[in-house]
Amino acid sequence: MSETIYVVGHRNPDTDSICSAIAYADLKNRISRGGQYVPCRLGAPNPQTAWVLHRAGLTAPRFLGDVHVRVNDLMTHGVRQVRTDEPLLHATDLMQQERIRMVPVSEDERFYGMITLFSLTDHLLNVTAPVANLRATISMTNLVHALRGEVLSGAVDGVAAELEFLVGVSDAFSFGKELAERDPRSTVLFTADRNDIIRTAIEQGIRAIVVTGGARLSPDIEQSASENGVILVQTGFSITQTLNLAKLAIPASLAAETGDLEINQDVLRSDARRKLMASHHRGLAVVDDDQKVVGILTRSDLLRNVRKPVILVDHNEDGQSVPGLYDAEILEVVDHHRIGGFTTDRPITYLCKPYGSTCTIVATLYQEYGQTPDASVALVMLSGILSDTVMFRSPTCTGIDREMADWLAELADVELDAYGLEMFRNSSTVADRSDEALLSTDMKEFSEGKYAFSVSQIEVVGFEEVGERFASLLAGLDAMRERKGYLFSALLVTDIVAGDSILLFAGDIRVARETGFTEQSRGVFLAKGLISRKKQLLPQVLSIVKELNRSGM
Repeated sequence: MSETIYVVGHRNPDTDSICSAIAYADLKNRISRGGQYVPCRLGAPNPQTAWVLHRAGLTAPRFLGDVHVRVNDLMTHGVRQVRTDEPLLHATDLMQQERIRMVPVSEDERFYGMITLFSLTDHLLNVTAPVANLRATISMTNLVHALRGEVLSGAVDGVAAELEFLVGVSDAFSFGKELAERDPRSTVLFTADRNDIIRTAIEQGIRAIVVTGGARLSPDIEQSASENGVILVQTGFSITQTLNLAKLAIPASLAAETGDLEINQDVLRSDARRKLMASHHRGLAVVDDDQKVVGILTRSDLLRNVRKPVILVDHNEDGQSVPGLYDAEILEVVDHHRIGGFTTDRPITYLCKPYGSTCTIVATLYQEYGQTPDASVALVMLSGILSDTVMFRSPTCTGIDREMADWLAELADVELDAYGLEMFRNSSTVADRSDEALLSTDMKEFSEGKYAFSVSQIEVVGFEEVGERFASLLAGLDAMRERKGYLFSALLVTDIVAGDSILLFAGDIRVARETGFTEQSRGVFLAKGLISRKKQLLPQVLSIVKELNRSGM
């Protein structure tokens, strides 16, 4: 089974994030020999991205909630188990054959308990103790199975009952007296070819007789047993072997240890380690949400260096990435943003270029590897470029962006400018979305020194689409700032036709005023000619926040 490698964009994904993940996963699957590269998203596609995917005939990538290592990633799969009504012998056979120390026991396909070396030892010590008097709760079906016996007379069933074992080694007279002191219907006789003892036992209505050593009985004994309702079983094992095996004919449930011996497959590795280290057992049964056994987790499993492999596209800061990134193995980064703060254990492929879109970088890699994307993949890459460069109006746009867009438009069989206008016209749905959706869909978190802040961005065709909602949006920004403990939270509303933006700002107002933007009202600033969060707004804001750090304010 090939390894799954997750290609993932940032949280609150925009079109470039999702489309570059789709395209880069497609390229890696073309050029790589090992592994299956799977594009993923960290949130719902925004309206623009949803329109693009529909237009391209593609489904949204799978949602990736986190890359934490969980029990399911560490456990031993395909574990053998026994049912509660099966003989204990099945469990001991598994322990010997598989060289394992524990066997899960299930009832009605749900975890019941565990046969462990501890519980098995307890059982064997109990049945050999003098007070046990060779009693065991068994079913005749399990007894016959454990002895590999042949039923010569009587009907066996799977109903378990407490039975007393009696070994027939004395003379017939002494045996008769001994049997008379017991309940014959709760007694099982174990003997060899002692016809006199066997006839006495049949006459007194004993429950069952096990004839050992493969001895053949006369036809009249079999007939007599049948007439008196006595179960007659023949086995090839010796008397000693037979008694030992009979002790293992009890239902597995009676020798199973119960209690807190299971763990859900979705539990984090850190939580599983704490639970297992606090237990005297060396392993736990792994169950799903229906309590079905799906594996075994041992202490040695916790020592395995398992990490989920990921490739980051369109971002490189852990605060914007998939939860649990510290638990994963980062293989590559393909991005066009500033380099943020995370470290890796080993050298990785890190491709960061000052282009207007990550899709542009991926498109150049297709050409570098001599690959031609399908029309649908070409269209999503084109969409990512048009979205991030705002149809080449953004100052982040480069000649390479335009060159790759021309190439992709030809492969996708669309007219470049007409498609771009169609995409923006069909994806500008501000009026239909809640304030919370507008603030969170394309929100990015940044940190500089001791301060953290967020900047969201939406694109409109004319500020009138959202102008009446500035007050409620500012209130939402302020609530986000307080909830997250940010220095400030801001929303950049960009008019893609006019090429201007309005900055809605909640928090330390000094930062917004230091930008030099025109303050139209409290928290509302007009930024003429500004359409790029990354290249125009963020450098100014980071410089101001750095100064706040230096001044200790």
